[in-house]
Parts: sequence; structure tokens; C-alpha cells
Amino acid sequence: MKKLFAIVLMLLVAMPAFAEDAKESTYDRVLRTKTIRCGYIPYAPAVMIDPNTKAFSGIIPEVMEEAARLLDLKIEWAEEVGWGTTVDSIRTGRVDAICVGFWENPAEGKYLFFSRPLYYSPMNAYVRVDDTRFDMDITLLDNESMTIVSGDGEMSGIIARQDFPKAKVLSLPNMGDTTEQLLAISTKKADASFFETWTAEDFIAKNPNTLKNVTRLAPMRVFADTIALPMDDVKFKAMLDNAFNQIINSGHMDKIIAKYEKYPGSLLRVAKPYEAPK
Repeated sequence: MKKLFAIVLMLLVAMPAFAEDAKESTYDRVLRTKTIRCGYIPYAPAVMIDPNTKAFSGIIPEVMEEAARLLDLKIEWAEEVGWGTTVDSIRTGRVDAICVGFWENPAEGKYLFFSRPLYYSPMNAYVRVDDTRFDMDITLLDNESMTIVSGDGEMSGIIARQDFPKAKVLSLPNMGDTTEQLLAISTKKADASFFETWTAEDFIAKNPNTLKNVTRLAPMRVFADTIALPMDDVKFKAMLDNAFNQIINSGHMDKIIAKYEKYPGSLLRVAKPYEAPK
């Protein structure tokens, strides 16, 4: 009887491990269904959605559809997510990947894998078009008399605290739209801020003679744009990275970026991992 009790006890202790082993991985599910379920965030030029037809366009849809073709899979644009719910959407299994230009960063990197970089996004300092104080030296912004505008919790505020600790920070509600921050500079409520170059240049194109980039030759930060993936699924990441490698090394990625790079220098290419013979 004692022996039988010991066997039953061992089985009960082992059951969680058996259940964990039986859990289907993202990689296995994708191969079984031949489908990658993408969570997405509308954010130009990475992901754009036609309001009438609901058709997807942008850098990431083209990259993901090409990767799926190479892997003999299909893409399901399964769920729109918010920047604050990306980790939860993957950890709960609602989506297999966050298919947007997801910046590789330590905060989410505690919980997510990142694919290999697909391209890079520079962040630059923007000031009023007639403000010449920082044309030669952006460090002059680090002064008690200066005000930097930022959305709550955004990278612009982090840069302000790290690089310009003496300056005041005007923090605005983070509503996912940088228009209010850009307007705060043009209306002289703030002296400067730091923006993803494509986004700021798009604002300038729609609002000429308002702002200018004063760090074009030396961006404040450069971030790798990736696809966010489940942290514990090495096979899934390796499979996608293999497809992305081919897209980049074949030159197809350059063509996709060129199609959506409305503002020269706003998107940076991945360097080739080899040197051609001279």
C-alpha cells in the first residue's frame, strides 16, 4: 500500500511537468496550421490600414507576407493591439507575433524575443525653424531656461532626463499621437524635443516652415525595428530570422523601404554582413 501511495505521489508531482511538455509551442502550432497570427499596431510607415477597404500596407506587411511566402505559410492579421498590451497579447497566446516595427529595447526585452533587425529608425532633435541657438551645439539645450516637451513615458522624456538633466520637461498625455508635442514647439510652449525622424518629417511636410532637424548628422538615438516574438520559442524566432535574412541579403528589403521612405534619411538600412571583393 505504501509503495502504491509513493507511486501515486510521484505521478501527482510530475503532472505539471507533463502538462508543460504537452503544451504546443508557437513554432509547432504555426507549422500545424501553416499560419502566423500577427498582432498589429497602425503606425506609419510600418503598418498602414486603408480606412475604406481595410487593406494593409507598409513596410511590415510586405516583409511578413514575403517571409510567409518563403516559408510556405500565410499571415493572419489577427488582432489590433496597443503599445501597452503587446507583452500580454503574446504571453497569453492571442497572437504569435507583434508585426510592427517594434523597437528593440530592454523594457520589453525582459518578456519578449526580438527578431533580427529589419531596418533602423533614428530619433533626432527638432526645434522651431527660426531658432538658431542649437544649430552648432545641441548640448546648449542642457540649461535651466530650456524646456523639452515629451509624452508621458515616451523615449523623448528619457532622452531629456539622460542627456539634458538641467532642462525642464513639459510632459503631455501619451495618446499615441505626437502632433500635440510638435505643436508645443512651433507655438513656443517648448524649445525642443526628440522624435522619430519619419514622424517629424511627415508633420513638417503637412506644416511647412514650422520645425527643423538639428541633429541630422548625429541622431540622438537609433533603434532597431524588429518583430516581437514569444520569449521561450527559439525555433519560431530562428525560422523567421532565416526568412528575414534572405529578404535583406537579396536586396528585396531595400526595395520595400524605398517604397515607403517618403523622407530621405528617415529610415536606415541594415548593413550587409559581408564585403564585396574590390
